[in-house]
Amino acid sequence: MITKGNFLLLELSEFRDWLQRKNVTRRIKGLQVHHTGSPNYKTRKTVNGVAQQDHFVCLEGMRDYHINTNKWKATGQHLTIFEDGKVGVSLDRDLNTTPACIYNNNAGYVGIEIIGCFDKGVDAMTMVQRNAVVHIYAALCEKFYVPINTDKIVYHAWFTASGTRLSDYTPGRSSKSCPGTAYWGDGNTVTAANKGFLPLVKAELERLRNGIENTARKDDDSMTSEEKKQMEELKATVESQAKWIAAQKAKENMECPKWAESAYEFYKPYIANKAGSYDFWRQLVINYRKEAGFKVQG
Repeated sequence: MITKGNFLLLELSEFRDWLQRKNVTRRIKGLQVHHTGSPNYKTRKTVNGVAQQDHFVCLEGMRDYHINTNKWKATGQHLTIFEDGKVGVSLDRDLNTTPACIYNNNAGYVGIEIIGCFDKGVDAMTMVQRNAVVHIYAALCEKFYVPINTDKIVYHAWFTASGTRLSDYTPGRSSKSCPGTAYWGDGNTVTAANKGFLPLVKAELERLRNGIENTARKDDDSMTSEEKKQMEELKATVESQAKWIAAQKAKENMECPKWAESAYEFYKPYIANKAGSYDFWRQLVINYRKEAGFKVQG
């Protein structure tokens, strides 16, 4: 948890506790879903989910654009979800303040921006970011009792520029394609939201409410001594298997070993090169011994 300038940066593991402690007096009725469009993975120079640009530089850049270009009083969104799973909290746009994200449809909503451009052919969301998005929306639904449906969790693409709610994403009428025509791999339609995104949020909310541990996020500090022992044994087994596999692969195309050199010289006119599998060299030696009349003593 780091505060710098106009923003607070949270690890994903810190978000739910931070949210539960927040005193929000504004009535929250729903959540918005946005992608930033720009900044995106390219502008942040993201490689394998790791961006070269500082999180705070990115956040302050968005804030400057919102204030100087859009003429808003502060950062438009409350929360920003990065490709590495970290969460940026806008200190100048407190949760008690209405966001500036969907024209004429911000009252009672939490504005959330997901770093990236998820239109077809642009950014493919990292798995870490996907997990963060699901967890954050579920935690918000838990905190504010938001129903998980397309009336209360809304995509920007379902609204016109004047703020009229459409029945679905409608090119030519929708103000934006946000959160992207390839968002979540399914797209930005109501059907896509019900098919891929919202069911995952529901499952995560159920996990949170039932206190079910997410083993995927479990770290060494939360493991019992017996579990740590089992983990170490598993690691040792995996390492042993990896060494065996590497040795087998080495045998698949090995230089002629010393014990097969005589056989190689004998059959050299009939062999393309001096590389072969272990079984090849073994069979060559057997054939050579047979040709030369050598017998293995029993």
